[in-house]
Amino acid sequence: MEAEFEEAVEDGKPMMFAIGCLVAAWREIGKHSEGRLILANYALALGLLIPMAALQFEQAVGFLSSAAGPPFGMPGAGAGPNLYLIWSQNSAIPILLITWLLLGMAHLCLAWMLVEGDWPRIVKCGTLIGAAMITMSLFMSVLMLDLLPLRAQVAELAIELAAVVSISRWHIRVFADVSREMLAR
Repeated sequence: MEAEFEEAVEDGKPMMFAIGCLVAAWREIGKHSEGRLILANYALALGLLIPMAALQFEQAVGFLSSAAGPPFGMPGAGAGPNLYLIWSQNSAIPILLITWLLLGMAHLCLAWMLVEGDWPRIVKCGTLIGAAMITMSLFMSVLMLDLLPLRAQVAELAIELAAVVSISRWHIRVFADVSREMLAR
């Protein structure tokens, strides 16, 4: 390949050679189980984990800059803020913001680790995400805040967990086959 590249440089077409190599690699990646796994990892990271991180950041920004009064929703339409809880709810705003930002950053880290295939850290990061979501749900329910924004996030988190588990099983299966092939040689 180096000799072919040297010839392409002599002909003045190194970029065309590189593009040809890239096209050939893209045609071949889907033919191998490792290549399909890599593509699935990237698809999960770019299609689910990064949008979930963006959702977490959007929730934090929306929570902070609510134009319709206090930055938290009260259960029950037309009901005003509970005067007995308003101080506690206002005091909880920084903690909830930090938790939402933590969830966003954890999703970005999870996407990065998934692409790298660092499974021990993926498990730790997934545990952090689950614990933060449970903590936020409990904290918001104790403060009698509206849990409606969390419903969609919990459903998406369940889908995310199922996708990561299926990718991990696929990863185990693919690399078990590769190790058997290596032993046969």
